[in-house]
Amino acid sequence: MSSQTSRTSKTLELTAPEKLNGRHILEQFECGEASINDYLQKQAHKAQAAKQAVVYVCRRKGTQFVMAYFTLSSGSIARAHVVPRGHQRNSPSVHPVTLLGRMGITLEAQGQGFAVDLLQDAIERSIAASEAVGSCAIIVHPLNEQLTNFYIKYAGFLRCPEISPITLMLPLR
Repeated sequence: MSSQTSRTSKTLELTAPEKLNGRHILEQFECGEASINDYLQKQAHKAQAAKQAVVYVCRRKGTQFVMAYFTLSSGSIARAHVVPRGHQRNSPSVHPVTLLGRMGITLEAQGQGFAVDLLQDAIERSIAASEAVGSCAIIVHPLNEQLTNFYIKYAGFLRCPEISPITLMLPLR
């Protein structure tokens, strides 16, 4: 992942996503949303150790400074909430899903296309995982309408108002 910044003539290069480990530097992560910063800095290691989520991070190339991250975990939804509705027919009462949890990119790296790359990686990992452990969709709960539009535009997520006004789903079949 590399991109030419619009603010300077330097190229900002990030590593490919990798699983969070103890060598990664999290304290300087600042994306402009306190809940996203706090999760990475205070909860991510604990959640991963407890097998509640797997946290994938991108570092500034050549350093251990985390510049972007996302989380994946498993979950389930009732058949009645599956979209499109045609996927409900002749299916179990509960469907396994992959939850795309927190996702954040530092202010320095925002606006350079890394978010689309990060989302694509999360989708590819979810599809690969669904081959080993069943999952029929990816679910995300965006924090605001701007993020909702991002998920719809760049990955084709569908709104799931039956679950909640902010829930989106991307079928994996």
